[in-house]
Amino acid sequence: MEWTTEVGCAYSATFTIGSVGATMTCSIQLKDFAGNALTNKNAVLMYATTDADGDTIETLGAEAVVATHGICNVILATSCYLLVTEDTGIVALTIDGDGATDTYINIVLPNGKVVTSSVMAFDA
Repeated sequence: MEWTTEVGCAYSATFTIGSVGATMTCSIQLKDFAGNALTNKNAVLMYATTDADGDTIETLGAEAVVATHGICNVILATSCYLLVTEDTGIVALTIDGDGATDTYINIVLPNGKVVTSSVMAFDA
């Protein structure tokens, strides 16, 4: 049997990636251990990488900023952030690529698991 996290705590995440461009939006929905969208504020770490395995840090073209939901606190300039969702478990960011690059967004959940987005293929 797998250990489950505290009720109301992030256990997984899903990503919605916006249209291709020099900047792109990325909306992150945190979910509980049953796969339900959270209905309370949560905090998670985020970092950007050049690979889908989450192993090689990517330096973004500029700081990630909140697009529509949540709070984005800079930990390490242009690559690592502390995200705080709204009461819906959603945080949405505007991310600036560093040229025509492939970038992946990685979320470190409270249980230590890392969830990685699909590729964000910036075009400039």
